Amino acid sequence: MTFDWVTLGLQLANVLILLAILRHYLFRPVAGMIAARQAAVQAALAQAEAAKTEAAAAATKAEAEAAATAAARHELLMKAQAEAEAAKADLLAAAQAEAARIVAEGRAQTATDAKAEAALTLARARDLAETIARRALADMPADSAGWAARLAAALSALPERDRAAILSGGNLRLVAAAPLPAAALAEVARALAPLPQPPVETDPALIAGLEVQSDSGRLRNSLAHDLDRLAEALNG
Repeated sequence: MTFDWVTLGLQLANVLILLAILRHYLFRPVAGMIAARQAAVQAALAQAEAAKTEAAAAATKAEAEAAATAAARHELLMKAQAEAEAAKADLLAAAQAEAARIVAEGRAQTATDAKAEAALTLARARDLAETIARRALADMPADSAGWAARLAAALSALPERDRAAILSGGNLRLVAAAPLPAAALAEVARALAPLPQPPVETDPALIAGLEVQSDSGRLRNSLAHDLDRLAEALNG
């Protein structure tokens, strides 16, 4: 048996040519595609990391803004409470001064009035009005929690039918002269249980106080209402 070196050489040359062709037309394009895919994957990963970093920064900023908003709200509530206390003190002082003026005028009128008995009766009536005014202002709650407690007591004192009519009348809401602190809201929630706490509206016309209102009625519980009743009594 003889070994044909020429045939082996030709076959080896064919193999080398085939490898060269495969390298040029197959291996290089495939390697390029793989490299391009790896570059795309790396770019996507970098973009995802950048988005993650941006989201974390946005969350940190949102938390800071929420904390600043809560602090500003607390400051506004404290300021409103201080202004309400100052308004109460000014109102009490003005009422006392007006009552003293009325009493002084009544006593001066008594001294010059020929009808001494009628003048004395008038003075006594004005003294009584002063006493009533002092008592009304003295019984006024000192803060929002006190108004809430007074509202709870008034609700408990209502006949069951009247209480149910107000609470089930639709569009149930709380109306306060100023924003309510948590303690006052908790007191009202206990008074209205098991009903959910209704929305709270503000009405500065109440001057001070807290009322329950619905489409079927309202439970008055404010300084404005107390003053209206006092005015009606004095007019009567």
